[in-house]
Parts: sequence; C-alpha cells; structure tokens
Amino acid sequence: MSFQAPWLLVGLLAIPLLVGLYISSQQRRRAYAVRFTNLALLGQVMGKGPGFRRHLPAILFIAGIAGLLLSIARPQATIRIPKGQTNVMLAVDVSGSMAATDVQPTRIEAAIAAGRTLIDKLPSNAQVGLVIFNSQAEVIAPLTADKGSVKDALGTLAPGGGTAIGEAIQVAVAQLANITDPNSAKSQNYAMVVLLTDGSSNTGVDSMTAAAGAKQARIPVQTVGIGQRNQTTMVQGRVVDGVDEQALQQISSTTGGHYYFAADEAQLSKIYSELGSRIGWVTTKLDLTVPLVALGAIILVAGGLFSLRWFRLLP
Repeated sequence: MSFQAPWLLVGLLAIPLLVGLYISSQQRRRAYAVRFTNLALLGQVMGKGPGFRRHLPAILFIAGIAGLLLSIARPQATIRIPKGQTNVMLAVDVSGSMAATDVQPTRIEAAIAAGRTLIDKLPSNAQVGLVIFNSQAEVIAPLTADKGSVKDALGTLAPGGGTAIGEAIQVAVAQLANITDPNSAKSQNYAMVVLLTDGSSNTGVDSMTAAAGAKQARIPVQTVGIGQRNQTTMVQGRVVDGVDEQALQQISSTTGGHYYFAADEAQLSKIYSELGSRIGWVTTKLDLTVPLVALGAIILVAGGLFSLRWFRLLP
C-alpha cells in the first residue's frame, strides 16, 4: 500500500493519544471503585462485570477513527491485471545437443521444467502453444487456453537432429499472426514468442529473415540461450558448438524482445518465471480512499451501537 498524500499520516498520532486516554480513564474508574471499604459488599452490588465487552466499543471506536485518518492520506494499492488477450508461443530447441548434461539433469529436461513454470505464471485468460524445432519446426500444441495440455506436450520432448531457428520463428509467428493486427499498435491482443536454443542455426530459413517477418507482424521474440558460453560441449561422443548469442541478440533486438542467457537450471527457471510474471500483465493503482472511509464509518457506527445497547452511552 502507498499513499498519495503521505504527510497527512501525521494524523495517526492521535491514535496513541486516544488509547492512552482510554487506559487512563479505566485506571481512574478502578481507583474510584477501590474506595469502597467493603469489597465483598461491592461485589454483591456490582454483580458480574461485563468483562471484555466493556472495552469492545472503545476498541471499535478507535479502529474506526484510525481508518478515517488513513483515508485522508488517500491510500492506493498496486495490483496486476491481465492486459487484454495474451497469446504466447513457446519455441523449444530439441536438437541433439539438448541432450547435454552440463545443465542438470539435461538441457532438454531443464527447458521442459522452465516452460511449465512460465505457463503457470501467465494470466488465467492467456492462450499458449508449443513449437519444437531441430532440423525443421513443428507445431505440437496449437494456441489453446488449456494450459495443462501444453504442459503435457512439453513432457514428450526428446532431443535429436539439427537446429532450424529461422523456421521455428516463422512457424510460431504464423500461429500468432491471425490473432494480431500488425497495423494497430493499440490492439488488445498481446502476442509473443519465447524461443529457447542451445546452439546456432545450421539449417532452414535464415533466422534474420524470419525475425524481419516477426517485426512486420509486431510480434516480439524473446530469445533464451542455454548451455556454456564460448566453448564446445561433448554430447554422446560428439563435439557441439555453444549457443550463438550474437544471433539471438540480433533476433530479439530486431523484433522488440530481449535476450537472456542461462548456464544452469536455476537461472533458466528464474528467467522463465520472470517472463511469465510480466507477459500479459499490467500494473495499475487502485484508489482505496472511498472503501477505507466506508469501512471506518461502519466500524464507528458498530462501536456506537454496541455501546448504546450495552451501556446506554457512546464510547
């Protein structure tokens, strides 16, 4: 919670004063009662006291005053709400090098776990789909609101083949293009591709040609590199090159996305979690002044009614 006029919170200093006055009045009341010399007779005259009920109206009265004083400072809450219809295509590299174990348990298993994390973080109204690519790209889960089916599809991935990054971008963008209007910058439909790879494009469509198509369709491509920087890796007795970070940076820059790199499963999971928490969400301020005024007034009235009902006077 934040306040549009925080300097007015100084009024809350009245609350400790009211509490002190109430405690002082209760101590004086007890002091007057003790003046009776015959305490047994006092007990018979007074009967059973009201106990905690005696203090409840005063507690409600002070709480209501506190609520009203808070409302003067114009409180507001920061909340996140979905921004229109969110559509995300995950593009996951399933080339042979994704079987490498430098990212535990393997690169492909880390990618599967991270993809599921991202899906869980998306808004409830989001649609998500899955494209896999090695020597060619293939849609194995079209855009759907059934996020569970896409998470299940992720669990079927197995590495093998080359790396066709350009084709993956083209196929993913084609899935999203029919729900976006490239001529409208204010469209309520929000589309994005999240592409993960551990290598460099070595077959199929040129990746920058595909990136230019994504830019024209106003679909940003978030690129994620995984593996080891600036070094080769042994996979099943074969030497494979590391991720082409320069190419991934160019793709993301061209399309309006960002490039991320993960050297281990924890970094990859964090990247996907943060992406899922941002994609399709907008942060807004909710003014709480009126609700707090209403709540404070209700509490004040409740305290007054209890006091009148039990003690025939206001707190």
